[in-house]
Amino acid sequence: MKSIIFDLDGTLIDSMPVWKNTGRNFLLNHGFAVPEDLHSVVKAQTIGQTAEYFRNHLGVPHSAEEIINEVIHFVEDAYKNTIPLKPYAREFLDKELENGTKMCVLTASEASYIHPALERLDLLKYFQFILTCTETGYYKSEPEVFRIAMEKLGGTIKNTIVFEDALYAVNGAKKGGFTVYAVADPVTEADSKLIRSVADKYIKSYKELL
Repeated sequence: MKSIIFDLDGTLIDSMPVWKNTGRNFLLNHGFAVPEDLHSVVKAQTIGQTAEYFRNHLGVPHSAEEIINEVIHFVEDAYKNTIPLKPYAREFLDKELENGTKMCVLTASEASYIHPALERLDLLKYFQFILTCTETGYYKSEPEVFRIAMEKLGGTIKNTIVFEDALYAVNGAKKGGFTVYAVADPVTEADSKLIRSVADKYIKSYKELL
């Protein structure tokens, strides 16, 4: 039986445009200059890591908790009301569910704000569980986080496929020996050539898998 570990943001739901502007908006709202490499730095970070980066490297005087709360407040509304599924994602999920595939979500986002989107989009019925990196204690640059999800799902390296959109996560899964399908996303377009060279398969739409 096949198992699939799905990333959420940029892979199943089209939320990356929201995240791309979140850190920038926070800094501008508080009168701080926005580094040119901001997105490349924070795209592989959890919110907590980004908060510490703002504090330790950009001189933001707010506490990590204050930064995190403001960022979450900014994105919560989008998760609750507007962020859509990626095209043909539901059709692919329906197909795999019908085929008996065991599926889960492994995300660097936090449960508190993603669940409203999962519920609104009626996605929870497809997955055995939703697992966050915070819960595992590992980041997606590390293969351990994927192994934890695989074991919880009851899969093996041979029958588990990881779906990701970001280069750092594709690299992390490949280090663990996983088969990785990369999903194109406009926010990760700059890394698309490298992603293609690392991933086992690169898709621009789930329609290609139907």
